[in-house]
Amino acid sequence: MEESDVLILGAGLTGMSAASVLQDRAVVLEQSDRPGGLVRTECFDGYWFDRVLHLLYTDEPDVEARIRQLLGDDLAPCSPVSWVHTDHGTARFPFQFHLGDIAPEKAINCLMELAQLAFQPRSNAGPANFEEMLLQTFGKTMCEVFHFPYNRKVWKRPLHRLTPQGFTWNIAPVELRKALVGALSPEKRFAGYNSRGWYPRPPADSPVRGMELLSRRLARKVPDLRLGHTVTALDLAERTVTVACNGETYRIRYDTGCCSTIPLPLLMRICRQTPRKYQEAARRLTRNRVLTVALNVKGPRPHDSGHWRYYANESLAFTRLIYPHQFDPLSAPPEGWGLMAEIVEPGELPLRGKREVLDRVREDARRAGALPDDCQIVGENLIVTDPAYVVFSVENQRLLNNIRSFFERRGITLMGRYGRWSYTSMAQVMGRGFRWAEGLCESPRLVGTPQPEEGLYVPASVGQVAEEA
Repeated sequence: MEESDVLILGAGLTGMSAASVLQDRAVVLEQSDRPGGLVRTECFDGYWFDRVLHLLYTDEPDVEARIRQLLGDDLAPCSPVSWVHTDHGTARFPFQFHLGDIAPEKAINCLMELAQLAFQPRSNAGPANFEEMLLQTFGKTMCEVFHFPYNRKVWKRPLHRLTPQGFTWNIAPVELRKALVGALSPEKRFAGYNSRGWYPRPPADSPVRGMELLSRRLARKVPDLRLGHTVTALDLAERTVTVACNGETYRIRYDTGCCSTIPLPLLMRICRQTPRKYQEAARRLTRNRVLTVALNVKGPRPHDSGHWRYYANESLAFTRLIYPHQFDPLSAPPEGWGLMAEIVEPGELPLRGKREVLDRVREDARRAGALPDDCQIVGENLIVTDPAYVVFSVENQRLLNNIRSFFERRGITLMGRYGRWSYTSMAQVMGRGFRWAEGLCESPRLVGTPQPEEGLYVPASVGQVAEEA
């Protein structure tokens, strides 16, 4: 039996941010052999790919200051340029402010419906589901052109079965004047909400590139970070966890508090006191996985690609294509560039075969015009992220709130995207980790502090499309 003042389960950005404040008061347990959770970058024969698309942005000055201190001169401004492909034209993102790029008849209908929405009385009842929320925000035509087909690809479920709760933080109110200006003056461009983005650009000889640089720098600030340590059991009564490492097991007792950032369904399974009704209901906490196809491409780099492109056409396998060289020119050899394709699958379905996925993406990327004839694919790799997108149905929202309350009333603070089974950006989870740890420092006996419900972060979704997968 070991003793620890504070125990942190999971070495993602949330857990390491908290531990960087608590210092030797905290032990961090991570089952992987590398820190960072999803914020990791893979290198395939000199081509670097983040496991999922990441871009740093925040409106919290203190969090930005901490991140800038961690990365120093290796952090570079990255104001993203993204595009939306539809069957009626390709428009700059945000889509609703660049209607001049699509077919005139569709743009006219979009503007007419936006005007009607802007001036008609609002219902006090609010939308009953996600589909209604999209319609009430953008109107029928814009939904049919982009938001409905795209979100069907992202969520892989009927949109009317998804809850609208919390999604509104990610949907900026559509300003009719901006929509009119964008439609009448196509040369006028409006930036998205993350226009003040940042991305690491270390020197050419750096052993790590991409967003994993942030994870590695943050890990340096954690005195007791234990990689390759899997938490197999949690006992709320004894305030202990059982840990497996290298074929052996041991236990750690925590005193002041415990923070869990591991996926909530997993925590429910390993906790000895989880009520049976919650154990049986855990399968209702649905999620999607993301298959990231990383293509090593040899040939001239595209200069007009933007940082990424969304594809509403449902016959294309991927939801978006990402161009890593636009984030960091040194992410590929000088004679080549990388292309990332994101495919979403329901987490409850069997994983498709690697060859099937690679062949389909290669074919669809050529069909979409993303692979020029003067370029050659010299490497193909598949990265599986599961869970990736948490899916909130109308039926499971109350269940989720009850499960959160169960753990937090018993001294387990749930944080992070999967620890709370929610959506948050990198900067948001880091900020919450910092603040939770600072609260412990100010009130040493503070345990299991409940957190206000955050909005659901919708990846690459409606309106102000979120950029963190």
